[in-house]
Amino acid sequence: MKKGLSVFLVLAAFSAVLWAGGKKEETPTSPQAIPVAPQPGPVLSGKKVIVADANSTHHLNLDVAYEKGLFAQRGLEVEIQQTSSGVAAVVGGEADIVFNCPTGVITPIARGQNISIIAQVKIPCTSVLVVPANAPYRTPADLRGQQIAGLSTTCCAVLLIRDALRNQYNTDFDLVTLAPGAAIAALDAGQVKGAILEEPFVALALLAKDAQGRPRYKTLFNGESDADGDGKIDPNLAGENPPCRTINANKDFLAARQGDARAFIDAITEADRIILTNPTASDIVDIAAKYVPVDRQAIINSNPKLGFTTQLAVEQLKGYAEALVRQGTIDQNPGDALFAPEFKGITW
Repeated sequence: MKKGLSVFLVLAAFSAVLWAGGKKEETPTSPQAIPVAPQPGPVLSGKKVIVADANSTHHLNLDVAYEKGLFAQRGLEVEIQQTSSGVAAVVGGEADIVFNCPTGVITPIARGQNISIIAQVKIPCTSVLVVPANAPYRTPADLRGQQIAGLSTTCCAVLLIRDALRNQYNTDFDLVTLAPGAAIAALDAGQVKGAILEEPFVALALLAKDAQGRPRYKTLFNGESDADGDGKIDPNLAGENPPCRTINANKDFLAARQGDARAFIDAITEADRIILTNPTASDIVDIAAKYVPVDRQAIINSNPKLGFTTQLAVEQLKGYAEALVRQGTIDQNPGDALFAPEFKGITW
């Protein structure tokens, strides 16, 4: 009996093994049972990322990522250095990344310098033409020969508006190169007839009132105004949703530290989501006011217009390059060579 019982137990145990083995072989055929390997994150160099920056609410995603620790959460140490020569610093290798008007980066790229566009900062460009509330301009042709303040000849909005005036209306204005704050002061003093301003300075100008409490300024030819009073909104001279700032990096930095660059853009993308969820949230406005000390109401009024995104507006950016060719600033449109190949399939 003991021997028979032993044989029975051995056979039963062997059958159980066979049954269990068969079950294990069947399980992986179920999609739910196939383990998914975690995707590896960017490999970081352990080195500090140097960002050359000029304070602007257009770079609010950079400031939010920094202030909310989004870089640190990814193991990235970022240092923001305030400078007005950020593109030159990146080209020369003194800095790794710069947020800048794309037309200011297209020129060195076209000249073969050591910089590439890696991501968008925001769309659209919010710079518009601001004029006195009683300005008599009814059509774009009325701007002929007028002294208009603007940041530079290669500022995106200045470039687009002048290009449209020349090509569509056979006219142009006289550009007076001034920073936004100085441009508003020149408008107040009557030294210029208008100014091409970016946010939050547009909002700041539109908040200004005269002695009777009426608005001192208005915007024209930006797709929101009716200058000639025919009941129709005038087209935006700058075009539909023109792209604004881009994130740009030193080519050697990209080649040697692609993981750092990827982690940086990932942090910026999270900052974009935070801002876009509520661009007038008190903590977001606080951060903006910390870096750009203008009237808080101007920040509140302008922040919802800042369409942050890292996805590059490729064709429109190439269009900027074409406008620079027409202007004579560069000889040839670099085309896809504007954009970092390391970010193809990611941001473009």
